[in-house]
Amino acid sequence: MKHPIVFAALFSGSAALAANTPAELFQMNCSACHAVDHMLVGPSLVEISGLYRDNPDDFVKWCIQPQHKREGVVEMPSMTHLGEPALRELHQYVIAAAAGKTELKKGDGDPFTPPREMVRRPQVQRIFLPDASPAAIAVALPGDLSYCFDAGECRLRYVWKGGFIVGTPYWKANGSSLAKLDGDVVYRETEFPVAFEGESKHPELKFHGYRVSKEGIPTFSYSRDGVAWQETILPLPDGSGIERRFESTGGRPLAVRTVSGISVSSSTGTGSIGAPEAKSFTLTYRWK
Repeated sequence: MKHPIVFAALFSGSAALAANTPAELFQMNCSACHAVDHMLVGPSLVEISGLYRDNPDDFVKWCIQPQHKREGVVEMPSMTHLGEPALRELHQYVIAAAAGKTELKKGDGDPFTPPREMVRRPQVQRIFLPDASPAAIAVALPGDLSYCFDAGECRLRYVWKGGFIVGTPYWKANGSSLAKLDGDVVYRETEFPVAFEGESKHPELKFHGYRVSKEGIPTFSYSRDGVAWQETILPLPDGSGIERRFESTGGRPLAVRTVSGISVSSSTGTGSIGAPEAKSFTLTYRWK
């Protein structure tokens, strides 16, 4: 039998959040304090599932009126703003996320690295990465691909498959160390992907920043020898590669650079991009 929860605010908040999935609600409201299999600020989802697996009403009541249970642990803020329907969906999400998992013993694993299935995608993070300049930018794409864009070199450095990044080495060293990649590198780039006649060996580079679409995908803006470029990188639907969308002000014919072991194709269908097409074109990279 359900126990009625007498909070008018419960229902005012739920309508505004109705469009969010339980996973999104968890990411926005809970993930900073709760991990799947180990304690962060608050208990793990494994522990919460053990307490409330068959008690959704008690779970909702606790979320609305949490109390200070543990010495030395911050008291959880009320989640009244989410509304009872959303909290009941969160209960189901917690139970499903914890299913089959066991609590890590103290000292096991990295308590600051979320499981791969809980990484928010897409996302952009400025952090020191291996094999890149100090101006590296890590981007997690939808699916299981991530990449490093080097703002110092104004180009893509590499793409990896799996999780996102392990930032603990960087944070523990107060920024004097490198984050680690949570996955395997599937593509590396050693030079700019297109060449043009008269290109200098050491072009003058300038990074202008990036904008993020409403879907969370960044578009990078930079210039090379005075030519302005914009580049957007997207995963292919089947996860077998990436699509790179370019816009430029160069107005010169371009030659697409080939990559050993990688299939590279252009929107023109050839390895050459004429001056008119050079203003807006796409390159597709497949590695399997």
